[in-house]
Amino acid sequence: FQNDQSMQDMQIMGGDDLSKLTGKVSFLWFLLTLFFMFCKDIVGTGRTMNVLLNNIEKYKPKMIKVASLLVKRTSRPDGYRPDYYGFEIPDLFVVGYALDYNEHFRDLNHICVINDHGKAKYRV
Repeated sequence: FQNDQSMQDMQIMGGDDLSKLTGKVSFLWFLLTLFFMFCKDIVGTGRTMNVLLNNIEKYKPKMIKVASLLVKRTSRPDGYRPDYYGFEIPDLFVVGYALDYNEHFRDLNHICVINDHGKAKYRV
């Protein structure tokens, strides 16, 4: 994201050798951990997860499950939904609790909607 818009280019960084997933049960979260798990903080359109899942599927893991803290109520043309999620939220740009706006507000201990004044002040 830059400002509150998703960037068109998507890159998968890290995990150069995903061949160790072959035949394994994998849980997708956002960051790699010792057990090769990822944690996704928020699912909006599902585009990022689809790119990641397509990349991982070629290694033929036995199972992939996706967990997300938040899921936005948006229309998803592909119908993507994570397997597990904590909360469903309106289609608004939220910050806090590790969610950022141009690298700001990650450290808030709560999640909130950033208003237009805040977006203008921290725009890049």
